[in-house]
Amino acid sequence: MMSLPQPAAAMLPHRPPMLFVETLVARHGNRSTAEAVLPASGICVSDNNRLLPEYVIELIAQATALASGYDAFCLGRPVRDGMLVGIDAFSFYGRAVPGRAVRIETEKTFEFGAIKMIHGEVYDGRELLAAGDIKVWEDLSRDAVL
Repeated sequence: MMSLPQPAAAMLPHRPPMLFVETLVARHGNRSTAEAVLPASGICVSDNNRLLPEYVIELIAQATALASGYDAFCLGRPVRDGMLVGIDAFSFYGRAVPGRAVRIETEKTFEFGAIKMIHGEVYDGRELLAAGDIKVWEDLSRDAVL
């Protein structure tokens, strides 16, 4: 078991400008907690300087991949490829402020083969900014031990 926190870049194939999560801070059972700093500029910021809704959804997807990457490292396996394949019941409650640190909480709620259902929430301090359910696919053919 690797100690936490761990940097995201060590466990994700993503690289800037597409690496949005920064750190995995907790992993327990089906739950994980990651952290990120909301960008002030770049591909996720609109012309009116607001973060795009897709960015927040991708934060949850990357936090999910980060937890999976951590699990793989702990088992001595390579990180698997995967992708976001669906979005369900997503709601936005607060305004994401560029430059602020956020916490991303995820929980795997269902798994069938290579498909997982994930409930995710994004917080700025104690304020819930967004919550929703996503579907992710993970390539299960990469289970060879290192």
